Amino acid sequence: MPTLDLRAVITSFAGLRSQPSTGDFILRQSDAAPRMVHAAGICSPGLTSAPAIAEYVASLLEQAGLELPEKPCYDPHRPAIRRFAEMGGAERAEAIRRDPRYGRVICRCETITEAEIVEAVRRGARSLDSVKRRTRAGMGRCQGGFCSPRVMEIICRETGMPMLEVTKSGGGSKLLAGKVKEVLRDG
Repeated sequence: MPTLDLRAVITSFAGLRSQPSTGDFILRQSDAAPRMVHAAGICSPGLTSAPAIAEYVASLLEQAGLELPEKPCYDPHRPAIRRFAEMGGAERAEAIRRDPRYGRVICRCETITEAEIVEAVRRGARSLDSVKRRTRAGMGRCQGGFCSPRVMEIICRETGMPMLEVTKSGGGSKLLAGKVKEVLRDG
């Protein structure tokens, strides 16, 4: 691609998506552990198939004897976080007047404000990906290259979580290994 201006590229990705030899999704109980379900080979149509796949997997687990009680406090109609990017001029001014954090854009690519990220954290987001799913911060052209450190700071400030404990997607997906100053001082 000789006409591609590489100076305009911020983030790029390459990878492989495994395809099952069956030509279709693999959705079945494990032979070794019936309460474990294999869900593999779910490529592009998997996004639109996700609700049906979830129902099917739940039925397999129920058939295997797993109790799946309904959550009594579940509310499927929780209002979405107000999107600053979708507000008109007067609406933005009013939002900033009521909460100045709407005036601080954290994710420039998606125009996501501090107020939106704080709301996501208050609703339970504890990782970069959980904030991303609720707000779109990190979904833009730079893929979080610019806003991730600021999102991490907000998570820490709002939760009291140490910066070294913030993850990309939970579990062991830690983003930081230590503080450079400490390594240089103690090393």
